[in-house]
Amino acid sequence: MRFYFLAFILSFLQSAIFSGFFHNVFLAPNLLLVYLFLNLLKDDDVKKVIFAGLFLDVFQDSLGLNLSGFLLFYMTFNLFKARFEFPNKLSLVVIYTLLSLVEKAWVLFLFRIRFYTEISPINLLISYLIEISFMLFLLRWYRNE
Repeated sequence: MRFYFLAFILSFLQSAIFSGFFHNVFLAPNLLLVYLFLNLLKDDDVKKVIFAGLFLDVFQDSLGLNLSGFLLFYMTFNLFKARFEFPNKLSLVVIYTLLSLVEKAWVLFLFRIRFYTEISPINLLISYLIEISFMLFLLRWYRNE
């Protein structure tokens, strides 16, 4: 229950505050994806992925784009988790950065098929720096078991 409450709060924060700073909901830092990633390391549950994507879609009115991106992230992460081992926190940061780029590219690709959106490389870089710093902040309490 704690996951769903924090996912709801993070999706509201991401939709209400960060989308205003970055002027685009798709270039805003995806703090919910960071939180989901760290929870998927401990508990492999697709319900959490679906609800997190739905919370973000409801707040952003994004027609299921976040849900499809989160499911793509979940499937590729499970593929990597089955094939590779993540021995330290640096490997988690590297795999998250790679999968987050794939997820963001997928969502932007799906959105740009139908609508036009401006992509600013500076906003994208700042967004990733915020995401990685939030992940490093949360990794202080993560224990690899």
